[in-house]
Amino acid sequence: MTKVKYYYNEETCAYEPVETPLKARLWRYFFYLLSATLVAAAGLYGYYQTNPTPKEELLASNRQKLDIQWDILQHEIKFINTALADLQLDDHELREILELNDLPAEIRAAGIGGDNQLNSLIAQNLKFEKQIVAAYQKISKLKAQLKIQGLSLDTLTKYARAREEFWAHIPAIQPVAHEDLRRFSPVYGMRLNPVLGKWMPHKGLDFMGKRGIPIYATGDGVVTLAQMTYGGFGNLVVIDHGYGYKTRYAHLNRMHPFNVKKGDHVKRGQVIGYMGSSGRSAGLHLHYEVLKDNVQVNPIGFFQLELDSESYRKLLLLAKENTAPLD
Repeated sequence: MTKVKYYYNEETCAYEPVETPLKARLWRYFFYLLSATLVAAAGLYGYYQTNPTPKEELLASNRQKLDIQWDILQHEIKFINTALADLQLDDHELREILELNDLPAEIRAAGIGGDNQLNSLIAQNLKFEKQIVAAYQKISKLKAQLKIQGLSLDTLTKYARAREEFWAHIPAIQPVAHEDLRRFSPVYGMRLNPVLGKWMPHKGLDFMGKRGIPIYATGDGVVTLAQMTYGGFGNLVVIDHGYGYKTRYAHLNRMHPFNVKKGDHVKRGQVIGYMGSSGRSAGLHLHYEVLKDNVQVNPIGFFQLELDSESYRKLLLLAKENTAPLD
């Protein structure tokens, strides 16, 4: 029951009820409703803060999953960057070994130009647009760099195969095995011919050993001569290695001198004949020559780098024991 308020009316000398104007009553009711609404809203806010709706729970779960995927993506980008840097370092070192120029930095960087997909992303006004566009640009750049690196490695592979064939044909080993070698004459150039007794050019190296020890091809090639000659070399084998290189193996054994014939394809290290002293020779030995574009060059530079330190030391000792050629 509503309480009635009274006031003392001096004119009537009586208590009369207080009459509240309609406007005041309306304002009072309004403030009551406003207060009740605010209290209710505060209660609901507190409730939903501690008790999210199913939709909010789903959104929070999806956001958490997206955050995890984003972290994985950033980790993968970092990993690919590291792997690409390793590949580029290997590429650089291989180019040094193969004596090729390095790729210019601007080509390795693989700058990317306009991209329709990137422009489409920007046009969508996505949330977190800055982060998404930055990640996409990183991935696009990595894809371009990986493509360039793949093309570079393909080129190096083809070039290395060609170089491998080239090196297989270049004279690069001793024609006589170290264990069979007794003495070695490094004299190249003018010397006193031990048979004719006069100064003559000596355009090869002499390897001394026992009769019949094997003589080896020093590089891949084709035998162009394997027969007895009459110009002082005696039984002679000539191999054409291609690329302008030839080798000569002279004074081979009189009995069973050859292990190859003209036209044979030989491999480095293959036995082509046996040591002897045929032709104009002062003793058992192999006279070995290397020709580049049909001009003799000193063979010493074509095998000493292939020797291990112990073999090279022995070669020097054998050279000291005998410096006089035998033809």
